Amino acid sequence: MRTLIISDLHLGNGGDYDVFAGEQELPALLDRFTSPPTRILVNGDGVDFLMNEDELELDVGRAVAQARACAESRATKAVFTAFGRVLAAGGQVVFRLGNHDVELALPEVQDVFRAALGQPPVVAARLSFQLGEAPDVLDVGGARILVTHGEHNDPWNIVHYQGLSGAGAARRASFAYAPGSILVKQYLNPLTREFGLRFANLLKPDFQGGTLTALAIAPSAMKLLFQRSSASLCWQLFRKMSGPAAFAEEEDLGLAARVEDAGLTSEEQEAMAALIGDGAASFSDEDDDGVLGRARLKLGRAGLKLYARLQRKLTGKAGDTYFELEPDEAEWKEAKRLAAKFGASAVILGHTHAARWKHEDGLLFANTGTWIWLMQLPPSDAGDDVWAEFLAEVKSNPRLSPERQRLARLISRFTAVSIDEAPGGGAAVSLLECDRASGVRTLGEARVPAAS
Repeated sequence: MRTLIISDLHLGNGGDYDVFAGEQELPALLDRFTSPPTRILVNGDGVDFLMNEDELELDVGRAVAQARACAESRATKAVFTAFGRVLAAGGQVVFRLGNHDVELALPEVQDVFRAALGQPPVVAARLSFQLGEAPDVLDVGGARILVTHGEHNDPWNIVHYQGLSGAGAARRASFAYAPGSILVKQYLNPLTREFGLRFANLLKPDFQGGTLTALAIAPSAMKLLFQRSSASLCWQLFRKMSGPAAFAEEEDLGLAARVEDAGLTSEEQEAMAALIGDGAASFSDEDDDGVLGRARLKLGRAGLKLYARLQRKLTGKAGDTYFELEPDEAEWKEAKRLAAKFGASAVILGHTHAARWKHEDGLLFANTGTWIWLMQLPPSDAGDDVWAEFLAEVKSNPRLSPERQRLARLISRFTAVSIDEAPGGGAAVSLLECDRASGVRTLGEARVPAAS
């Protein structure tokens, strides 16, 4: 049986928070993999349980209601119906948990999505779910291929599965959500709900980048959120940059260091502190030409460049989008570590939303990318005037309405990894890109030999 690996779909409930972009493309891809029968492996964050206004608590009733809202939305329903067709054709569908869908560990939630397949119970029962506390190592033609979501190496989003491994209420009560999940609920969702800053949820999983960009776009919104916070984020951001950034009782958000990286002068730091501080602001929120305007431009560029670093390049020339598949040093180092620890010749990750491909020295590394909307940025060498115009457009179009997009355009890149048993042994692995116009094309392919 061949295998198709996808990840980071972030299927939602059709509301304001939704970021899933492949309503037509993903079902079309799945239908291409019904014959011969295929194993579909959803490698984390298949469904997004954070994109709502509910309390962040592992409660069965709440999780079931969230799951039903997702399953009944048009886009999510179309995808699960396509999963049902894969199962009906004799294939398999496996959901591995990520950091945005830990609720899939609950049997009651699993039942909701089995019902959403639109298949008889005997077929729907074959939809299976895996915790992500350990990698899944596939044996394809004797080749060992490691698959894991990738949040295990991200301290902001690591999932502690000990509270999920049992179905009892006592076990659920011991579960603690990752800091990144808390920040999505406390900061990114309110920015979308109350201030219409939809772009903030497109910049995940980089919280610092999203925060700096929000500061540049809507300081008054961030001021309100900071004042509600139990932690003094304002204090952390704009106190002495030379001191260590840490709270007495809170985790370091890494924001002070990011502000320092933005290169604000003392005068610019004071201007931003006055604007979002507890006292009366000395500068207008609309002051884009003076010292505050310069500070906001630097913060916006710094925040978006953090996002761009994950995606390598999301810049355009004549409307064309260019993505780099080459992993950075840290990504490649982690792939080598996992391969050595688990005796694998290929490592497949997700989580970062950035498609990757590298085959070197007997190791294949791939990242399956994402199926959410991405934001196209100005060229990295663009001048301040271009970046200022870009930020001004986002400020005037915070919900990113398509008819008003010019510089700040929403784009997508739908990618997946396919694995087949190779003639003579081993596995043939490919990184695929899917789009409505050209169908499916291959971005990279390699043969992974059978383990000796």
